[in-house]
Amino acid sequence: MSFRQSPLIEIETPIHGPGVAAQASFWIQERPFRTHINLRGDPADAGFTEAVAHTIGISLPVDPNTCASKDNWGACWLAPDEWLLIGPKDQDSTRDLGQRLVPLHHALTEVSGGQTVFRVGGDGWRDVLASACPLDLHPRAFRAGACAQTVIAHANVVLIYAGDDPRGEALDIVVRRSFADHLARWLMDAAAEGGFEFLAPATSS
Repeated sequence: MSFRQSPLIEIETPIHGPGVAAQASFWIQERPFRTHINLRGDPADAGFTEAVAHTIGISLPVDPNTCASKDNWGACWLAPDEWLLIGPKDQDSTRDLGQRLVPLHHALTEVSGGQTVFRVGGDGWRDVLASACPLDLHPRAFRAGACAQTVIAHANVVLIYAGDDPRGEALDIVVRRSFADHLARWLMDAAAEGGFEFLAPATSS
């Protein structure tokens, strides 16, 4: 059986970095080992969309830069015929979805081992990201139901508004594994003045 390691294996968490006011306005937590699927197909093909909805319980979003979620699964619009599906760890959904899509025009690639997810939040998360992200993250432009592909600190990422976190408003950052350590350390440095908490990785899916 293969042994999986987080790309943040060299960062010992939790880390508490109180800012100049001895508070923390930003927190970050990795959500490792989730299922990541890159999916391409024709959204006008009812067979294609129904196969996806039957497997993960979500209707694929068709409006640009929008996402949908249900029961620990999320679907992010990446292009008119492309989506990123993120779900619980250790799922057989890739195989099941692939079997349903066999007779249809599609492309399905599991990319779980190549990327991870950071969830960030706190009163200062928009300010922290804005220091090295060209995307407008103001609530009027980036709010519930939004996702976007952009760059943070020279790393290509997908941002997903996460409004379901019990700690309040939050954001998921999908980043390639090879950039994860760099991005985590950059976020801590950018949040140092206002204070931050780097929480231990989430253990649930």
